[in-house]
Amino acid sequence: MSESRTDPRHTGEMPFLEHLDELRRALMHVIVACLAGAIVGWILAPRVMESLIRNTVGHAIVLAPLEAFNERFKLALLLGLLLVAPYVFYRVWRFIVPGLLKRERSLILPMAMLSMGLFALGLWAAFAYVVPLVLRVLAGFMTPSMMAQIRLSDLLGFFYNLGFACGLVCQLPLVTMSLTALGLVTPKMLLQQWRYAIVGVFFVTAVITPGDVVTAQIVMGIPMTLLYFLSVGLSWLVARRRSRQEAVIEEAPGA
Repeated sequence: MSESRTDPRHTGEMPFLEHLDELRRALMHVIVACLAGAIVGWILAPRVMESLIRNTVGHAIVLAPLEAFNERFKLALLLGLLLVAPYVFYRVWRFIVPGLLKRERSLILPMAMLSMGLFALGLWAAFAYVVPLVLRVLAGFMTPSMMAQIRLSDLLGFFYNLGFACGLVCQLPLVTMSLTALGLVTPKMLLQQWRYAIVGVFFVTAVITPGDVVTAQIVMGIPMTLLYFLSVGLSWLVARRRSRQEAVIEEAPGA
């Protein structure tokens, strides 16, 4: 028997004004959480900036009176959003979950948590690994008569862009699992394309690194390749579970 939304526990049937009141409470909690996160982010921002500068360029210059304040403020907001993202999702989840089916709840919640975890992993990788490596590689283009003076806003902007990109790249396992669950791709298909995937990975690393710095290409290419094969493994697990579920449905009486 298919699921329906007639169960009050699933529908959460309530008057329209009560829905609005629940939405208002959720928004107030989210706003307060974001403000609290921004305060914590303001406290943490100097440490994050100092760590990023030390691990990359050593020193950063400030060319405007308000530049240091503005950059700390922006970083504080971003850190605050990252810190309270799980709680914001929790409040949104509580608001929408009454209208979801049991299967939808069982899929959305773990996928959302996994997505946030993978994005955080991508940000950490950008902060501790990718940004320092890319800047060292780019510094290889300089001649002995050149001296780098990196502006604080440029350095942080560079980190934001790469961090966001790494966060998206780390969604590859989740995307692969989702496509496998929908039956759009299979582990066999992904394994058959592994050679093309590796060529694509090292082509990308060759584009963003100098042609004579083979070490940098290898260091950047290996994690991306491992991420692809991790996605294949996760795809296999999802496909195996899906096959078992289909077998149970076929064996069920009246199927």
